[in-house]
Amino acid sequence: MAHILCEVTDGLRPAEATVAVRDYTGRTEYLPVDRGLLARANGKYLLPVHMIYQDQAKGAALVQLPDEADSGTSRIWVRLADIVVPEVAS
Repeated sequence: MAHILCEVTDGLRPAEATVAVRDYTGRTEYLPVDRGLLARANGKYLLPVHMIYQDQAKGAALVQLPDEADSGTSRIWVRLADIVVPEVAS
C-alpha cells in the first residue's frame, strides 16, 4: 500500500486526527482519521492510500483516500513526489 505525505492536527477526540493532504494543484483536502492509521518516517506523517493510476509523464497519481474528505471527495490527484511506497522484503 502506498502512503502520502500529510500534515496532522488534533481531531475531535484524542484517538482522532485531522489530516491535511495537498492535491496536484496545491489545494489542501482535510479529512478525519484514526491516529492508528497514520505512519511516521523521518519525522513526517504518512497517510495510507490506494494508488489507482500513475501518470509518469505528468508526475501525478490518482489515489483513493481512506475516508471522504471534508470537501466530499474520496479520490484526488497528487504529485508522485509526495507518495512513499514501502519496500517489500523478499
